Amino acid sequence: ADGRPPLHKLIAKSKSMVTEEIELNHALEKENIKVVETDLGEYIVQLRKERPSHIITPAAHLKKEQVAQLFHEKLNIEYTEDIPTLTATARKILREVFLTADVGISGVNFGVAETGNICVVSNEGNARMVATIPPIHIALMGMERIVPNLDDLSLFISLLARSATGQKISVYTQLLRKPLPNQTRHIIILDNGRSRLRNSPLKESLYCIRCGACLNACPVFRELSGHAYIGKDKSIAPYPGPIGSVISPGLMGENFIHLAQASSLCGACKDACPVDIDLPKMLTRVRAGKVNSEQLSVISEGAGLNQLTKLFLQIYTRLSTRPKLFAFSQTFASLITFLLSPFSQWIHLPAFTGWGYSKDFPRFASKTFRSQFISTQIKNIEPKSIQQNVPDSPIPTIPIPDSLINQFTKELSAVSGNVYQTKNVQQEIIEFIKSKNIDKVFLERNTLDESLLKKENIDFTYESDPQIRLGVTNAKVGLADTGSVLEADEAL
Repeated sequence: ADGRPPLHKLIAKSKSMVTEEIELNHALEKENIKVVETDLGEYIVQLRKERPSHIITPAAHLKKEQVAQLFHEKLNIEYTEDIPTLTATARKILREVFLTADVGISGVNFGVAETGNICVVSNEGNARMVATIPPIHIALMGMERIVPNLDDLSLFISLLARSATGQKISVYTQLLRKPLPNQTRHIIILDNGRSRLRNSPLKESLYCIRCGACLNACPVFRELSGHAYIGKDKSIAPYPGPIGSVISPGLMGENFIHLAQASSLCGACKDACPVDIDLPKMLTRVRAGKVNSEQLSVISEGAGLNQLTKLFLQIYTRLSTRPKLFAFSQTFASLITFLLSPFSQWIHLPAFTGWGYSKDFPRFASKTFRSQFISTQIKNIEPKSIQQNVPDSPIPTIPIPDSLINQFTKELSAVSGNVYQTKNVQQEIIEFIKSKNIDKVFLERNTLDESLLKKENIDFTYESDPQIRLGVTNAKVGLADTGSVLEADEAL
């Protein structure tokens, strides 16, 4: 009566960090709309009413015993720590969600400007179900995820899989454009502060492809986990780790600006980053208050530090910029720490300092490294012999496979794929179907001779059916370096 579209009550959702960023699930649940996460890790943390602890592996902080207890309490199954049983339980429940959902919501890994395709990558296959089975598909993406063309997409897909999970390519890589028959698709391109971030000293953080490599390399994240990245309002940051400590304050403001202090600036994140973001530099810019162009004059240096820490750092800055005063302070500190702890090389810190719970402070050395180095006579240093007229070593040659077919076969076999060589493809497929005791298959048009199937009493259909166990489709392209096949509904 009021002209509003009908309200859909069940939403199947695949993994999307953008929806975590805008807290979409909470907004939908306030409207009494049920949202079910279909990525297994996301489903587990949703049952626990938690945020993901990692960009790629959201339930990495949990043990199997905790998951077993969770499924026992929430899904009413007998307590078991058998992983196949737990995953089979989740699969059964989520399959029903796929088949009955009114709307599917997914993230987008990349958008292709040249063709209008969106690319969705997953390892569980749930993103394909979310994007194809519900009558309505909604895809959300940040505006920075758009690449110019398919050649660039190929590079980024390779980088993402290798850096995120160590695979040559993810198990499922979808290229979507027009919706399926009787389906509508909505693509939402999100700004949410990205335009502002693009014009700030932190613009390099928009290069991030959300692979999680910096999180895996960061010693602070590995020690604390993602749930330790908490804002001033006690909310958990949607993006943890080194990249999260940059883009969380960059996109969401001062609430998360102190997260940049949770870093040793060791540079491991920069070394691991596949797109070479200089995260240590970004973190120091956040610490200096350079979050965006509008806030440069608002936030002072030492953003996120308490006043006592700022005072000590200011004193250190004054000392370190005056060589004579700095040398005197080193001698003075050595004397004071010796008086505080004359019989030990360590000074016991009180608990109220925070460090005193588990750590002691080393006593200052009586002789600095600089003075030791100067007083030490360096002897017997012989110059390295220089070899001359050494012929250049031949450039190593990369072994070339006998053929692309052999390479494809090798890669497919490496992931437990079965390879059959036959002169009669159609008959071989029919024999395979009969060996599995299957009497009905899904058939893509122009793949098998229907008369041969009828002759063998094998029924077939061109429509999707959740009860069918086997399908025969065409493959547009085979990728030799990964053993993958590309299936597409339209020409690319």
